[in-house]
Amino acid sequence: MQSRIYNTKRNIVASYILMVVQILFSFISRTAIVYTLGADYLGLSSLFTSILQVLNIAESGFSSSVIYFMYKPIASGDTRQVCALLNYLRKVYRLVGFVILCVGILVTPFIEYLIKGDVPNDINIYVLYLLYLVNTSISYFLYAYKTSLLTAIQRLDLTKVANTITIVIQYGLQLIALFVFHNYYMFVVVMILGTGCVNVFTAYISKKKYPEYRCEGEINSVAKKDILKKVKGLLICNISGVTYNTFDSIIISAYIGLSSVAIYNNYFVIVSTVSSFIAIIRASMQASVGNSVASETLEKNYNDLKLWQFLFSLIATIFASCLICLCQPFMKVWMGEDMLLPFCDVVLLGMWFISGTVQHAFYLYLSAAGLWHELKWVYISSTFFNLILNIFLGKVMGMTGIILASLLAGIIFGLIWQCTIILKHYFKISSRDYLRQQGKYFSVAAFIVITAYASCGLIVAGGIEGLILKTIMCVVVSTLLIILIYHRSPHFTRSKQIFLKVIHKH
Repeated sequence: MQSRIYNTKRNIVASYILMVVQILFSFISRTAIVYTLGADYLGLSSLFTSILQVLNIAESGFSSSVIYFMYKPIASGDTRQVCALLNYLRKVYRLVGFVILCVGILVTPFIEYLIKGDVPNDINIYVLYLLYLVNTSISYFLYAYKTSLLTAIQRLDLTKVANTITIVIQYGLQLIALFVFHNYYMFVVVMILGTGCVNVFTAYISKKKYPEYRCEGEINSVAKKDILKKVKGLLICNISGVTYNTFDSIIISAYIGLSSVAIYNNYFVIVSTVSSFIAIIRASMQASVGNSVASETLEKNYNDLKLWQFLFSLIATIFASCLICLCQPFMKVWMGEDMLLPFCDVVLLGMWFISGTVQHAFYLYLSAAGLWHELKWVYISSTFFNLILNIFLGKVMGMTGIILASLLAGIIFGLIWQCTIILKHYFKISSRDYLRQQGKYFSVAAFIVITAYASCGLIVAGGIEGLILKTIMCVVVSTLLIILIYHRSPHFTRSKQIFLKVIHKH
């Protein structure tokens, strides 16, 4: 447990550092492109990135599935099996890279039909697109599989270090390409070199730290069959997730208009950004939970699950309080009164955020136990349910109905059905007690959010000053209430112990 906590701590710290660096340099880079070349270049970048993200679906599932199969041999010290899995993943990655490259080339003649209006005079869209294609496929031909190894070993922080160092150098050279040479081709070439360097750097670290893991040997046909079975399920889950997140904006645009899409997306960006920070916690814990699933008893893992359920419920409560209390005053400062959603929509988004955040607890065991195949019908049903309900409620209730549809789909299929399947197939128990406890956490969260909102209402100051004061009030009230309500809970005591271990040195 001590080792897992320490690995999780390292992974979280490294992930947050990388995220901050990426956000900062991405903002500087985008600003520099507009300032030196013009906004049209950003449009081309977004278009090509979107096209190639679709092609990347070809990889969906393989790395996660192989990582799952690495947990047990790593925990038991079966180096030969890990090497065979690594060799298999390298072959798959090379095949995927070849497929992406070929399909990407076949798409090239149709690029001009995806661009409305003129393009910059100094840009050949076909050459630029092919450069972006090379950037997407190059990782698969180099050492991307080494990242999967480090993830399974619980050393995700090493890949983040490689990324952080490379990104700083890459963006520095890209800024020189923009400000000194005013050359977008050079900007993209540096990006390709950066992608290659990340993979080479990761491979070097992997070889230096874990020389015993090499690409050699073959896995048996049974293991290949199991991997492919899980890949199919995970592929469906990933595709469903991508389409699920696009429905809201499409329906809003069709029923209400583009201006409403812009307003909705302003709020969604805030919610998704907060969710991304929380997702880093889960991602940093994933390999440690995978190791626990491979080496510990079901009883031990179920007790851990209840602890993670408690922790993610507390995290969801504090952040939901901030979202519901602060979104409107923040939007007034950022976008003005004309770009506000009705407060009831903000409350629904806050509830949607809570339902999604608490799912991280059992999703840890979904990935660690490799239950993607068992969950494929949940994702398929959720996608169609969300689409149908979006259309119906969107027509009847407008924006509120569309947000409500996503909330209902998340609760019914994400929170209830997924939880039931995971507890049934891995823990071999009913989900009744787990969901009943989650209902209690929701009730406490509602009380805390309402109290925090009422407390923020006592602050009459507006603008940035009011936003700062309400932020302090919201965080303080939510935290104090959590301590007051849960201080005698054994989960609270254990959470405090883990937190103290995380913030102190190993």
